[in-house]
Amino acid sequence: MTDHGPFSPIERALNAYALAFQRWLPSPFAIAVVLTFVAAGLALLSATPSDVVEAWTTGLWNPGLLRFGFQAMLMLVLGHVLALAPPVLRGLNKAVRWVTLTPRFAPAKVALLSMVLGWLNWGLGLVAGAILVRGVLDDMKKPHASAGLRSLSKGMLGAAGYTGLLVWHGGLSGSAPLKVAEPGHLASLVPQAPWAPTLPETLPLTATVFAPWSLMVTAAVMAVVVGLFAWLGSRVHGRPEAGVLTSPPEDENPARRPIESSQTLGGAAEAMDTSPWVACGLGVVTLGGALWWANQSPGGMALSFVTPDWINMLLLALALLAHGQVRGFLAALDKAIGGASGILIQFPLYFGIMGIVTGTGLGQTLAGALVDATSAVWLPETLFVSAGVLNVFVPSGGGQWAVQGPLVLEACHALGVSWEQGIMAMAFGDELTNMLQPFWALPLLGITGLSARDILPYTLLVMVTAAMVMLVGMSFW
Repeated sequence: MTDHGPFSPIERALNAYALAFQRWLPSPFAIAVVLTFVAAGLALLSATPSDVVEAWTTGLWNPGLLRFGFQAMLMLVLGHVLALAPPVLRGLNKAVRWVTLTPRFAPAKVALLSMVLGWLNWGLGLVAGAILVRGVLDDMKKPHASAGLRSLSKGMLGAAGYTGLLVWHGGLSGSAPLKVAEPGHLASLVPQAPWAPTLPETLPLTATVFAPWSLMVTAAVMAVVVGLFAWLGSRVHGRPEAGVLTSPPEDENPARRPIESSQTLGGAAEAMDTSPWVACGLGVVTLGGALWWANQSPGGMALSFVTPDWINMLLLALALLAHGQVRGFLAALDKAIGGASGILIQFPLYFGIMGIVTGTGLGQTLAGALVDATSAVWLPETLFVSAGVLNVFVPSGGGQWAVQGPLVLEACHALGVSWEQGIMAMAFGDELTNMLQPFWALPLLGITGLSARDILPYTLLVMVTAAMVMLVGMSFW
């Protein structure tokens, strides 16, 4: 496979698919609206209109779920803010130099760093991966760049930088594993189920993310994807006609400039905003609070303290300490906040869908159909595939857990499959089709100047490869 000469039939098919995907797929918000009407229409087959409306509004403004939406927004924004901190940017610039030392392995190195950071925090991995790709693309344009570096495919590099979203839901910021670690969350998803009292109070990360069978799948995916990009890096080369990269002006390149405030203040106000004592003082207090929280947790060895609130507390502390001043922190916050707009407006709609699913009996009906179509042996694979399909329409792990979580619990209860395996099967399916659904790639595309058509042919190949690894891995559960 090579980028020199005519397109191969496979390349033409992938490029045509990428163009059709961009042209015909509605916005995620429009899809959320359509799914709301679909759920309501299905519920009306067995419930009255007033019952459906009541269930929808109950879910739409559910206080616990709205809190969950705010937690997810903070996790993305604070991870983005941390990625824009000067020390992190300096580290990424050093990583760029390491990546470009061996051009043929540059995509593989980008994928490795992106996946490791994405496993730690999906917002950090997404933005840091984008900045890393931007740095490599800038080096490719320098006069002294080697022929091997200049020949790299820009789309392949962009796809490698996006792979952090391939492993995030099986990592430390995964929405489903973090939520089930909160006391009482499992029962709150199926409050009307007669078997709800049998649910455990919590499922700590040691039972989900850090379970050996779960870590095995994630580690195997990382290893195979890095190997895939190492192979592609020596066989696929850039083609001028495949898309011209429009480089942002130097002052818009987040990998090459410090974060600065757009306002100039004076006197005491400026002193407060630029003093390291204010930001670092709060950072130290917040970090101390997170450590105290962890130490006071009765299940410390089981990591039961690792919840969305604890993760956000730690991210806030690290971001404040890394920026070292209020002005830089707030300037980075201004740049990061736009990426959370989708969560802000879409999550309530997903919560409304969950309200319909759980409040009208629709959930039991759908779960019954799922149980009838599979068996205990194949339930993890069934949940994996269904989660992957749903993620194309609900491109948010938190929103998807709100919609699919009750069905996962119903099916696991009916077939006697462990809650942990059902939850992680859904998480793996959700993260897999991020390589198909480019919604979360928008920050990367904006930073790098690439288009979805540039990266989709490679992310699709990654998705197919990772799907085989995940399915094989789940067969050993």
